Amino acid sequence: NKLYQAVFDPRSIALIGASSDEKKNTSRPQRYLKRHGYQGKLIPVNPGRDEVFGEKAYPDVASIPGEVDHAFVMVPTKAVPAALKQCVEKKIPVVTVYSDGFAETGEAGRAKQQELNDIIRGSQTRLVGPNCIGLLSTQTHLALSVNAVLEKLEITPGGLAIVSQSGSMMGGLMSRGLGRGVGFSKLISVGNEADLGVGELAGLLVDDPHTQAIL
Repeated sequence: NKLYQAVFDPRSIALIGASSDEKKNTSRPQRYLKRHGYQGKLIPVNPGRDEVFGEKAYPDVASIPGEVDHAFVMVPTKAVPAALKQCVEKKIPVVTVYSDGFAETGEAGRAKQQELNDIIRGSQTRLVGPNCIGLLSTQTHLALSVNAVLEKLEITPGGLAIVSQSGSMMGGLMSRGLGRGVGFSKLISVGNEADLGVGELAGLLVDDPHTQAIL
């Protein structure tokens, strides 16, 4: 399944808005992916930097050579539509949007979220989020998340998958589960479910050979 592969087993990830400042949340996905042993290609996108944590950085998505399987967007709310447009033009199959300020904020935010749906409509790009903390796959060492739990904890592989609206709930279940010897296959926070929602993502996990139960 191409969607499954792009979500949970991407060969290359564009980190849009990646920061080289360790104090910033936007530096976390790149650091966590490295720390947890992700073997694919990491592509920081930041117009102000030539490199981020030793990886060559690109000013925008259009200038990335070759294909990208998954993009993780962490730019300010107002910059998200432009970043998403670039991902659609590049035909990136899955874009996860960490940035918040969308439907969770009320009427004006709902209009901004509708704009994201309009951008991907009819394209080959699917959207996770916005306002979501990211995802984790233990088989592929994919710690593509801003969740602070991943700073210290080693996540034990196992049969339980979690699909959660809340990122902090996901972090809480990870840390408490590990304390009780629970191992995880995949964890994903869906945020506002503008496009890909709980049903479709859980559907992808039903056929996952590493997953025995989905919460």
